[in-house]
Amino acid sequence: MAPPEPPPLVVEGPTFSFTAYLWAAGLTGRSSTLPPLPTTDIDISFVDALPDFDGGIMGAGEISWGRWHFLTDIMLSQVSPEGSLLGADVELRTRSITLQQDVLYRVYSDATVDLDLGAGLRYWHLDNRLKIGPTALVPGGVDYDVNEDWVDPVLAARAIVRVSGPWSLTLAGDIGGFDVGSKLTYEVVGLVNYRWSDSWTFHTGYRLLSVDYENGDFLYDVRQHGPMLAATYKF
Repeated sequence: MAPPEPPPLVVEGPTFSFTAYLWAAGLTGRSSTLPPLPTTDIDISFVDALPDFDGGIMGAGEISWGRWHFLTDIMLSQVSPEGSLLGADVELRTRSITLQQDVLYRVYSDATVDLDLGAGLRYWHLDNRLKIGPTALVPGGVDYDVNEDWVDPVLAARAIVRVSGPWSLTLAGDIGGFDVGSKLTYEVVGLVNYRWSDSWTFHTGYRLLSVDYENGDFLYDVRQHGPMLAATYKF
């Protein structure tokens, strides 16, 4: 006798969730984002960058419909360190935007584990501006602005493991670039989740985001990494 076929997947209406998060990321790597200035090594902790941090937006949204999941993540930040050079005021403004859209398909699910696989696009925007006040050598001062934009295709995966009661673990990541935008980009996220109610879930964990992009004299080969705190509202 042939084994019974599994019951068909019941597709209900879509569900929506929004996550607000704080990522206390440091920055390490190499950068030349104001050519023709030389390439510099970077090693900045979140605490070091905090005094010059002007503000930012960090959030993610997800639409789930059956086995399909559509994820959007956006990060916007600006830092403006200041100093002096030969008696002139110096200001460097760095504004960055990272926007990602992924489509995932749930390839496996049971009482303990959900496994999603998919692909997406990650858009990068960097805007760096250097201002130097008037000096005897340069009476008019310096106002130099460089913008760079690129898009990376990525392959993505996510696993959700239900541990006990309201507790669960999430491990997610992607890899891409493939010389379409950057040479290589990858991301790894590990979270511990606590479901407070049917609507609210809280998260803590660690995130690493790396990119190696080069276009002529413009170089951005950096890794952002640090702890995360987040809250998700599902409706």
